[in-house]
Amino acid sequence: MSRSAPFSKLLRISTHPGSPPVWLLPLWATLCGAVAVDAPLSGPVLARLMLALSLVELGWGELWLAMAATDWATPLARWRGWEQDPRLSGHPPLPYARPGSPADRLARWLAQLAAWGRTVLCPAVGPALGSGLAGLLLSLILSATLGRDFLLLTLGLLAATQLVAVADRGHGRIGTAEGPAFRLGFAWLAGHLIGAPLTLSTLGMATAFSLAVAGAKDPPESRHRALWIGGYLAAMLLLIALHRPLPVPFLAFLALPPLLADSTENTTGWFRRYGLWLVAAMLLAALAT
Repeated sequence: MSRSAPFSKLLRISTHPGSPPVWLLPLWATLCGAVAVDAPLSGPVLARLMLALSLVELGWGELWLAMAATDWATPLARWRGWEQDPRLSGHPPLPYARPGSPADRLARWLAQLAAWGRTVLCPAVGPALGSGLAGLLLSLILSATLGRDFLLLTLGLLAATQLVAVADRGHGRIGTAEGPAFRLGFAWLAGHLIGAPLTLSTLGMATAFSLAVAGAKDPPESRHRALWIGGYLAAMLLLIALHRPLPVPFLAFLALPPLLADSTENTTGWFRRYGLWLVAAMLLAALAT
């Protein structure tokens, strides 16, 4: 029974950081991307929308949290000195293999790897590993069902997730903090792909609101304010370039209240300060494009 204990919770639905309004932002971005296309509502379009929402939350969400928001560095650091573990020094050699031969060294290395995985890796990150594999499989299935463009978008998210994990040295801190920004941009693109191919304006709008979300931090530092203002400014300039200047003053108004409000540390306060204005701005920009 003790040998199977590390594998007893190999798969679970990951816990999203923050309260529901925060991690629902990618789903809202998917809807805004679909609104921006202005595709006529029909059965096939609604079916694709439901599949895209499942892809964004159940597929990409689990994949991101498992890879970029999990501390992989701690168990991997223990592997470096694992060969010196005295508990495995007397492991029986491979039958018919001479001591010190390549086959004997390979057998002992595999035994060390199995022991490390059973006693260190699975107890520490086993649920994240199982959820990540399930999220990857579900993402590939849903992407293949929705079409080639969604499959390419999934591969792009996977590459971005790996880059974030490498930049953070596998500690999972950047993945938790910047996850909404990355996921919101990809979700906006996924919503747009429901009814039309990607365009430069869609890429620009998704990038603009990703920058804004990346700057929605408490307490707000100067670089956070710059990202927030820069994201809104990029969205306004894009609307002007698309010859839709009417919503620009309203976007400017929606960017100001979070900069004037008092900072707060709790998630519900974050959504009152940033989220409500961000949700309104995203919908306004989607309706205008």
